[in-house]
Amino acid sequence: MVERWRKETHCFNFREGECTITLKDIAILTDLPIDGDVVCVDSTTPPKVVANMSGWQHFIWTVTGLCPPEKGDHDADCNPPLSKGQVSITWLTAEIRRKHNPEFGGIPLTEESSERDKDIYARIYILGMIGGVFFPKKSNNLISNSWLKIILGSWDDMGNLSWASACLAQLYRSLCNASARAVKEIDGAMFIVQFWAWEHLPWIAPKVDPNKEWGPDHPLRHEAYGCR
Repeated sequence: MVERWRKETHCFNFREGECTITLKDIAILTDLPIDGDVVCVDSTTPPKVVANMSGWQHFIWTVTGLCPPEKGDHDADCNPPLSKGQVSITWLTAEIRRKHNPEFGGIPLTEESSERDKDIYARIYILGMIGGVFFPKKSNNLISNSWLKIILGSWDDMGNLSWASACLAQLYRSLCNASARAVKEIDGAMFIVQFWAWEHLPWIAPKVDPNKEWGPDHPLRHEAYGCR
């Protein structure tokens, strides 16, 4: 698919003609909202407000309740938890397991948990979805700290952003960068390209059981179309 991509037109070029992934495709496959404000990421380093923490360390602690060490420790993938304006997903996942998974001595999250714990857990989950699913880097493990400034906002502000258009813009950029001759890796939400290709190019799509019914009682009936 990347070899068929033309960055001049943002289209896949086939013998039958040109076609491309549209905003409507993103909305149907992922159920991300189209309407809303533009997603703007602020990459400026926050000021230092605590003596024993850097600006980013304090900012991450405010959002997640966790303070990543800047030097010394490394995560399971041998990456520092905090490096060059990025935080490790592996480190975040390990810390959450240690905090809330009983198998690791943690206290499970329940309805009786404090609102602060629920809020932190939800924001970390969204951060993981951003950095690991919809806007992943080539490492597939590091998240830009710039996203934290959006995650720290109110739930209404986050819900009123046009996430579908941001995802599509990032996808176009990733395909354009990867189409260069010398590039061997790609970032971005490649699962969307895969699902889109299955829908529009039936000769590469997996076989679907014709007896499988998507009735109103099916557990995935009301989920995003891509879940099917």
